[in-house]
Amino acid sequence: MRRLFILISLLTAGALSANAQQYDRGYETVPSSPFVAKGTWSVGGTAKYSQHINDGYNLFVISDIDSQGFDISVNPKAMYAVKDNMAVGLKLSYNRSMLDLASADLGIASIEMSAADCYQIQHKFSAFGVLRSFIPLGNSKRVAMFADLHLGGSVKQGKAYNAGGENVIGSYTQAYSIQLGVDPGVMVFLADRLAVEMNVGVFGVNYSWQDQIRNQVEHGSSQSASAGFMINLLSLGVGVSYYFL
Repeated sequence: MRRLFILISLLTAGALSANAQQYDRGYETVPSSPFVAKGTWSVGGTAKYSQHINDGYNLFVISDIDSQGFDISVNPKAMYAVKDNMAVGLKLSYNRSMLDLASADLGIASIEMSAADCYQIQHKFSAFGVLRSFIPLGNSKRVAMFADLHLGGSVKQGKAYNAGGENVIGSYTQAYSIQLGVDPGVMVFLADRLAVEMNVGVFGVNYSWQDQIRNQVEHGSSQSASAGFMINLLSLGVGVSYYFL
């Protein structure tokens, strides 16, 4: 009985001693001088434009490509620090693309196919609410990691037709999606207020559905859902932000 009492006493003392110690992960999430102070605003985003014109161009097994098209993307963002190293904000996105394919030939061994008079144009608008947590690397005021939690959705409209056959075949599509995701990243201040940010998606929940009308007569629809942890390189984003009080 005496030995049991001594053993219980030692275990209780060890538990109380361990509970009194603070676990240190090796970095400070809230240093004495915050990386981004409460009341700080930031604005920024990205913009991209690309255009192509092909005249009798050959690409691997595709020959005599005559086409033109463009792709425009504008992605503004605004955030406000509600407390030290934590901000909320809004991200918007607008994308528009067009492809006009006059002709193209595909030849693989004895298989030959061709396409002509194909046209597609579509645009997409997205809006997301964002909660961002900054993770300073020690006492550095120039480099930090961050994690974005975003929730929002998008609307996309597009039309396409193929007039290369005996009859013109056309379709109109309207699509919607709701998304929840986590995007960690890193940011570097190039100057006192100008920063470059890079992030990539690692977790996401997505639900989307779309309605389609073909030849103004036939109707079709589709739905899809996905969720999981994965590194989505297609969501890799690089942008510039300006911070001010």
